[in-house]
Amino acid sequence: MRRRLLTVILSVTAVAVLLFAAPLAIVVRELVDEDATLRLERQAVLAAREVPADFATSPDPVEMPEGEGGTTLGLYAPDGRLAAGSGPGNAEPAVLAALDNRVVEVRTGGIRLAAVPVAADEQVIGVIRAEQPTSASDRRSLGLLALLGASAAVVLVVAAAIGALLAGWLATPVRRLRDAAVELGRGTFAVEVPPSRIPELDEAADALTATGRRLQDLVARERAFSDDASHQLRTPVAGLRAALETELAFPREDRVQVLLECLEDVDRLEATITELLRIARGSTRPGAAVELGQVLAAVEPVWRRRLEGEGRRLVVRVPRHLPAVDAEATMVRHVLDVLLDNARTHGEGEVSVEATDRGEEVVVLVDDEGVGFPDPMTDGDGEGTQVGGQPHGLGLPLARRYVEAMGGRIDLGRPGSPARVEVAWRRAHD
Repeated sequence: MRRRLLTVILSVTAVAVLLFAAPLAIVVRELVDEDATLRLERQAVLAAREVPADFATSPDPVEMPEGEGGTTLGLYAPDGRLAAGSGPGNAEPAVLAALDNRVVEVRTGGIRLAAVPVAADEQVIGVIRAEQPTSASDRRSLGLLALLGASAAVVLVVAAAIGALLAGWLATPVRRLRDAAVELGRGTFAVEVPPSRIPELDEAADALTATGRRLQDLVARERAFSDDASHQLRTPVAGLRAALETELAFPREDRVQVLLECLEDVDRLEATITELLRIARGSTRPGAAVELGQVLAAVEPVWRRRLEGEGRRLVVRVPRHLPAVDAEATMVRHVLDVLLDNARTHGEGEVSVEATDRGEEVVVLVDDEGVGFPDPMTDGDGEGTQVGGQPHGLGLPLARRYVEAMGGRIDLGRPGSPARVEVAWRRAHD
């Protein structure tokens, strides 16, 4: 690109110089030729002033002045005869034409000729013929044309230097923009193009950066959906499998009731998939007022049945007047599902859920009688911490991501303390 820009700049400059220099060269040549002719005429006029009025009848010879620049002067009588000075013996047509009282200029064969009439008492009594070779004026013209050519060459050199700087200035941001586009095509979405102070290129760079961010967000959403779905669907699928296996091992007489329970689990599975897709596509509405009591009321029967099936107890404590929180209902429910599933899978004994109003925050405490968390939950890919060589809190990074997306916070407590998770959301204000 840089070479093409430099070529274009030089081509445009060369055409401009040619369009300017060619007419100027013609004008310079004409001016030099006209100046030389005027100088020759001046010498002839000065010589004509020195001619006496009676030169044709006087016996005294007429002395012609010395010409300048190789000029020869000759005086011709009205009959066309050379009376004094240098020149052909008989008058030329140009000299004869000057007898009509007019100045005649002729350039031919490398010779410049000027014929000036000599007048006395308003009568033409002769003609001064001035002759000069054109070599001197030609040399002067060539010198001026050479100077003009040198100036054109200097202009081209300066244009080449400016063009090289301009081409580099333009090519660098374009090359950066190209490299960013290549990186974006290779999957590096965090592209940043430095500003170039060229509005059009900066707008393209901003658009490319925004596209990279959107693609990064899209890929992150797809990956988050895969992680979330693998975790959130595991529990209902496992529950459905357990129910079917239990029914096969210990069949009940009312098969309709069994099918209804299975359909209920399938409905919950479909609802979970729909909600996860909605969250992954960014169609949730964080910032709405959510009644935690209603969400806990919807979650409680599902997890109570699951825990009772394992011989454990679920206790939910919700104050009568619990304020709404600034959150999103679907995300809140998934956070509670993750925490309760974590307590069921990795905890022991009774599971307790308690909601508390703390002024600007509404806090939900989820704890059990297990050993707790040895280390804070990890960031990374959601593999959680380890307890006894097994992953503890597989979905805790998912819960934290949802809570922080809603502007809340989540705290696992100190390492070695009882299993106790505290989740806080901002209180919704009217």
